Amino acid sequence: MTAATLPADGLPEAVAQLLSRVVLRDTSAFQRLYQLVASRLLAVAVRVVQDRALAEDVLQEVFVHLWNRPQTGAPGQALSLSWLCVVTRNRAIDALRKRRPETPLHWRDADGEEQVHDAAAEGGSPLELLLAEEDGSRLGRCMGQIDSEPRSALLLVYYEGLTHAELAQRLARPLGTVKAWMRRSLARLRDCMESCA
Repeated sequence: MTAATLPADGLPEAVAQLLSRVVLRDTSAFQRLYQLVASRLLAVAVRVVQDRALAEDVLQEVFVHLWNRPQTGAPGQALSLSWLCVVTRNRAIDALRKRRPETPLHWRDADGEEQVHDAAAEGGSPLELLLAEEDGSRLGRCMGQIDSEPRSALLLVYYEGLTHAELAQRLARPLGTVKAWMRRSLARLRDCMESCA
C-alpha cells in the first residue's frame, strides 16, 4: 500500500488501521504510515512555521512521539489522520513559541513614556517573543495603547492558550472582568493594526 496506489478516499481508513497497528509496536505499519502521511504532515508544519528545516524537525518530533507514546489521543478520540494533523500543528506552534526574537518590543504607555521589553533577554512569554519577532514597531505601538493588566491578559491567552477561567484564576480577577478585558483589548488591537496598515 503506497500513497500512489491508495485511492484518496481510502487514506483516512488506511491511516486509522496503521495507527492501530503502531499502538501494537508494528514497525512495518509505522514505516508505511510514514510513507503515507509524512508529506501531508510536513505541509501542515511548513504552513505554521514558514521554515522547511524547522518543519522537518517538527515532523521528526511528531513521529518520535508517536512511536514512543502511541496511545496519546484524547480520551474517546480515535487516532486518525485528522488527529495526526492536529498533533503536527500543535507541535509546530510549540516550535514557533520556542524561538527567541532578536528585536525588543517597544511601545508608549498611557503617560507617553517609551517602554521596552526585550523578551529574548528576559526570557519572556512565548506570545511576547512572537510579538517582538513579527512586527515589533507597529504591533508594539498598538500593544502600548492597551492598559497594562489587559495587555498581560491578552499575552497570556494568546501565547499560553489559557481559557478565560484559567486567566481569571491566574490573575485573581473576576471572570467577567477578564472577558471584558479580552473583548476590548482585541477590538482596540484590531482597530489600531488596521489603521496602521
